Amino acid sequence: MDDGSTMLTTCPSTITKYVQNLTSSYTNKSNESSVVATSVFMLVLAAVFFNLNLFSRVSNTSAVLNPTARLILSAALSLFFPVMNYLFSEAKSEGDASSSDLSVRARVILTWMLVVELLRKKVDAILVTPGMQPGYAEIISHAAAVAWLGYLVFFNVKGPGRVAVFGTLWVLCAARFVQRLVITEIGNRSLAYGKNARLLTSYMAQLLHARRHGGGAVEEEVQAPPSPQDRLKACEYVVMGEENLVLKPGPHGYKLDLGKVATDHNVVTVGKIWTHADVETDHPLFRSNPRIRSQCLSFALFKLLRRTVEHLPAMSKEETEHCGDLIFQGICSGGVSKPQDSGEALFQVLKDEISFLSEYHHSIHPVVFASPYFFLVNYFLFPAVVCCLCLLTILLCGNGNMLDAYRSILTENYAISTGVFTLTKCLWRNFLLTPGVFFSTIDISITYLLFLAFIYEVLWEFLVFVFSNWFMVSLLCTYTAKPHMFQSPTYSGALHRISWANRMLGHPSLIAMKQFSVLSFSWLSMTLSSEPLPTHAKDSLMERFRLAADDRRRAPLTTGNHVLGTGTDMSWFCESESVAEVILTWHIATALLESKYPSETCSAMEVATRLSRYCAYLVAFNPGLLPEDREGTQLVYEDMKKALKEALGTWGYYLASEEKRRKKVMEATPNKSMPDCRDATMNVVQKGTVLGKALMGDGKGDWELLATLWVELVAYIAPSSGDDHLKGQKEALVQGGELVTMLWALATHTGVTRPPPSEVAVTHVEDIEEGLRSSAA
Repeated sequence: MDDGSTMLTTCPSTITKYVQNLTSSYTNKSNESSVVATSVFMLVLAAVFFNLNLFSRVSNTSAVLNPTARLILSAALSLFFPVMNYLFSEAKSEGDASSSDLSVRARVILTWMLVVELLRKKVDAILVTPGMQPGYAEIISHAAAVAWLGYLVFFNVKGPGRVAVFGTLWVLCAARFVQRLVITEIGNRSLAYGKNARLLTSYMAQLLHARRHGGGAVEEEVQAPPSPQDRLKACEYVVMGEENLVLKPGPHGYKLDLGKVATDHNVVTVGKIWTHADVETDHPLFRSNPRIRSQCLSFALFKLLRRTVEHLPAMSKEETEHCGDLIFQGICSGGVSKPQDSGEALFQVLKDEISFLSEYHHSIHPVVFASPYFFLVNYFLFPAVVCCLCLLTILLCGNGNMLDAYRSILTENYAISTGVFTLTKCLWRNFLLTPGVFFSTIDISITYLLFLAFIYEVLWEFLVFVFSNWFMVSLLCTYTAKPHMFQSPTYSGALHRISWANRMLGHPSLIAMKQFSVLSFSWLSMTLSSEPLPTHAKDSLMERFRLAADDRRRAPLTTGNHVLGTGTDMSWFCESESVAEVILTWHIATALLESKYPSETCSAMEVATRLSRYCAYLVAFNPGLLPEDREGTQLVYEDMKKALKEALGTWGYYLASEEKRRKKVMEATPNKSMPDCRDATMNVVQKGTVLGKALMGDGKGDWELLATLWVELVAYIAPSSGDDHLKGQKEALVQGGELVTMLWALATHTGVTRPPPSEVAVTHVEDIEEGLRSSAA
């Protein structure tokens, strides 16, 4: 391989020697393939890091890294350090024997290791819940990696100028590790974060007990007038500051001083915020972001929902009734917005709540700790301390003489002395001239890209923190508790701009649903399109849950019988042990009806088709979100695919267009009149086709019926049905949550459940023994 000696003379002569030194480890082709492969791997890794930082805001949950990207990066980083350590030792041994200093190649590899360590936290979520901690093994592993890098820097790099540069990078790595460790450990042990769910369990239990026995200020909430605004003003759900109520831990939770709820300004409740906002309606904070109050309500509900996610005692019947009254008689009756926009307001509250829950468990940025105090400490005081440590490192490398250290940095680091832009320009002009220059250009570009990714990541973390919903909630709580802090025009102006940016970046009304049709062909969920949840669907779902909460006996959630009536011809298509089978049957019928009347456009058709495709997506790609066993749902879907392949043929199943697939399905299924359609031997595809033909019988699409039925099905699958269903909801949180996750939260708060299955009756041993004793007596 050419060593780069034929470089154009337009570049400084020293660059030729630099390229020769950088490529000397493979000019003799002894390990050329491994070094080239490493350069390519590092280029891909650097590009991935840079792109993740550049395009992270594409997702609404900007503080949460996509799980696929996290998996890929985690796998890459698990291979990175062993491989780089090996290549570092190889490059070190191939250096100049007459010099004890590292070769240029070894120093480049060491730079990559340090900068990638700085970027490591892009992959690691900040876990502040004790039950979700990975344990000390991962912390020790991370600490060992930082310590090993310190050994490589201070025991291998020679020359005060080089040690100063690499030592500064190592100080940054160590500081970021300590920062992440301190944040995690403090959050884990804090009553406001890690222990907050248990504290809220005690708070709600004692609050309800005080309400039952007439506890002063709590009694007023029981006698609150029915006005939606007054209900919210009387709400004592805590937003922030509940740790100030703790007197001491007890055998059954924390003992609290509930009297402080009314007297302590640091304890901020939903009622205090609503009352304060009515008084300060002209404040820029409320003018620039009208929904900031509802964000605080979402935050309070998120704290209550954490108890379910962390497997703490479930909400009592009394609590769900009180919460349901707040939601349906407060939020849904005009307490947050105009009554005609109540559906939008409810789903905005639910969306923000699930966003808080998602970021709490999966955030890679410290947004969970957002507050003015943390903002000052983490983004001003901590960087100042780190800068002092870096200067101290440079001073020690210069033996106490900062001027000598500065001169050494300029003379011993070629990229700095020559000039970064001069070196880059010269290499890019000649990178196709020789292989040596080409790979030198790649290596230098990788280094630049890693540094840019690190700088961008630091800036982006700052922006995500400042414009996050967490920070806005904290600012409003601070304003409610200490309004005198916001009297400064400068402070108020900053709040106004932050609030405006938060509103502009939030995409408040968009609730996207993946769309999938079994009559089309798709392998991956990432290739599916998304459509927003229609406003009419939001209103219908709100009313369905309100009806189920108000009258659970007369309006229980069903798979369709509540809409179609029991014993009717069409109700037979809802009578199945598997809700997945019901979904697929009605999905096929809806798809066939849509193809029959494609020119029809109405809100009911929009609701029916979008919810139909969304439910089909859940069956095919997210069976854990359905209320039945995952394996059973997967079996139903596989049987449906086999039946569809039999009807279409192999070539038609994989290659035919959606229109041709629909026609062929219609032709392959015999016509059956509705009274005689009950045939238990039909498969799902045949049932759906027969139902679709029946719906076409009147010459027009009955979209109102279908829209109501799909609302009923979506409401039916939302409530929790055990640990497996809860696990599926928790898995969906890493993606920001699904529509059914929001409805699951609503059902949890309001106590809406499905009727127990009648097919399986379980009798406990204790009940049998009690019955035997009673009969013997």
